[in-house]
Amino acid sequence: MTKNIITATCFIMIATISFAQNQYKASIFDSLSKEPLIGATLFLHGTTNGTTSDANGKAILTNIPDGQHRIMISYIGYKTTTLNLSFPLEQAEPHKIFMSLSESQMEEIIIEATRANKTVANLPTRTEVLTEEIDEAASMEPSRIAHLITHSTGIQVQTTSATSNGAVVRIQGLNGRYTQILKDGFPLYGGFSGSLDVLQIPPLDLRQVEYIKGSASTLYGGGAIGGLINLLTKKPTQDETLLHINFSHIGSKDFNAFVSRKFGKFGFTNLASLHLHSPYDPDKDGYSDVPDISKFNFNPKLFYYPDNKTEIYLGATITEENRMGGDMDLIDNQQVDSTHFYFDKQKSSRYTSQFSAKRSFSSSSSLTLKNSISLFDRFIQIRENALGAITKFGGTQLNSYNELNYNLNKPAHNLNIGLNALTDNFSEQETDTNFLRNQEYITLGAYINHLWDINKKLALETGLRTDYVQANSDSSEGNGELFVLPRLSALYKMNSNFSIRLGGGMGYRMPTIFNEEAEPFGYKGIRPIDFENVKAERSYGGNIDFKYQSTFNSENALFTFNQMFFYNLIDNPILLDTTGIREYSNTGDFLNSRGFESQIKLTLWKFTWFFGYTYTEAFLQAGDLTKDLLLTPMHSIKGDLLFVEDNKWRIGWDYEYKSEQFLSKDLKSR
Repeated sequence: MTKNIITATCFIMIATISFAQNQYKASIFDSLSKEPLIGATLFLHGTTNGTTSDANGKAILTNIPDGQHRIMISYIGYKTTTLNLSFPLEQAEPHKIFMSLSESQMEEIIIEATRANKTVANLPTRTEVLTEEIDEAASMEPSRIAHLITHSTGIQVQTTSATSNGAVVRIQGLNGRYTQILKDGFPLYGGFSGSLDVLQIPPLDLRQVEYIKGSASTLYGGGAIGGLINLLTKKPTQDETLLHINFSHIGSKDFNAFVSRKFGKFGFTNLASLHLHSPYDPDKDGYSDVPDISKFNFNPKLFYYPDNKTEIYLGATITEENRMGGDMDLIDNQQVDSTHFYFDKQKSSRYTSQFSAKRSFSSSSSLTLKNSISLFDRFIQIRENALGAITKFGGTQLNSYNELNYNLNKPAHNLNIGLNALTDNFSEQETDTNFLRNQEYITLGAYINHLWDINKKLALETGLRTDYVQANSDSSEGNGELFVLPRLSALYKMNSNFSIRLGGGMGYRMPTIFNEEAEPFGYKGIRPIDFENVKAERSYGGNIDFKYQSTFNSENALFTFNQMFFYNLIDNPILLDTTGIREYSNTGDFLNSRGFESQIKLTLWKFTWFFGYTYTEAFLQAGDLTKDLLLTPMHSIKGDLLFVEDNKWRIGWDYEYKSEQFLSKDLKSR
């Protein structure tokens, strides 16, 4: 009898315990796309009891005791959802949970370079974005963006002059002249200033850097054959005051101040920056690796919001710089003798204005007017030997840019239609040469870009630009060239973890004397462009990208893998003959760059690890002769390991490797 009572009591206890254990069922979706979120974390607050959602976004949290409990649902990049529930809970069907992107995440991934203002996750055009890395890079190099923009795989900042430190940006193995740099969508850079651009832009007023790799001429016109980089500056959304002072052991001194304010319908931002650098010779060969530099930047910007449908701003940039490299004794003593004579001295001034007015007619349509004027003045002096004359070259480049854009944004469609006009005029100062290299370009263009969200999984982006360019010089007058540039990109989302992007387009670049091949000569003896015989380069490019992203059994673990393959072909490339008359001509059959990029990013708790590898084949084909492009490594690796204490501090380790590359026809680096 006693045995039966004990047995019955055990069964009652087991039944009671089982009855007290409950479960909660949920289906978790993205609030915008309505797609299931795979790997979202559910856990019982105050316990280690948790689970993750499956491929359909479904999750079942078990072993929940009776009573009032708090269930937390989280997913990286989304706002955490908190549910206060009482158990036992009757559920005929799983609760549907729609999660929203966090505000900081949404701000970081809105892309402006394509004018569609879509998030990077929903844009067919493959785009990379830097945001948090800006603060890190600005603390290391507050006077220039040269270090910042190399945070992306496949981007190389290539020095064009060892003594003056001039540099250009190369994308996918192509020369720097095929990269277009924008600031807030304005093409303010390139031409005579090309080798100084990334050295004269301070990063402290930037909020975002956008990369579009591959053909992008359809978006902003000629020049973006290899890709474009769009630098977005801060807006007065919040009051901010930043003072930054930097001293380095190699002789660099930086004094920077940034301020942002908004009051009523007005706002302003302003960056003032002073950079001083003593000449530096780390290898002790008697010649500077870093020149003597003094540079001042002043970037004010005024905003006006007359109503909630209108935004107007007027900005300016003032840059004054002197740099001198060469023989260290000569730089220090400023005296030339038979053994200390070589120097490269440059003085430059840049003045730009930017005006933008945007009017929204409704929640889905707007009209934007843009205008910029840029004046760049530069004078170069190079002494190559003790007895020879000083090579002198200088001039003034005056550019203007005007654009009218209409945007229609519907739930499944985004349409951009625009007109633009560009002028580019270079006037050379009178020197001792027998000819002047004055040149002028006038470009009239029209474009249309359409983004279509066909369904939840497939999106298509198509574009077409038509440009008419008239180019002239003192020695020749071009006939005018018409360029029709189609572009196509597609995005397919297999699920919330895996996506594929495919894109391609055409491009062009007008001939000019301002290329990295002429920079080391100080433009000495470079002949003016013969526009009657030298034609524009035309390009064809495409890429395909695979992306996989997933979370682990933790709310702070995210794994991302990107694999991109690219191909670029440039017909009738323009090259400089350096063996005889220094003259540009269409040489060779074609120029080709191809390869792939692999990226891995792992975020675990407060640690982030990034690894990027790029394989590049870049060569010139001229008949049966194949010639590798100079200064193009076949293999390159870059990455970092970072620990971040939110809003407090961060510490990291960067690493980079480049394989051997051709320095000249027969000489390789190691």
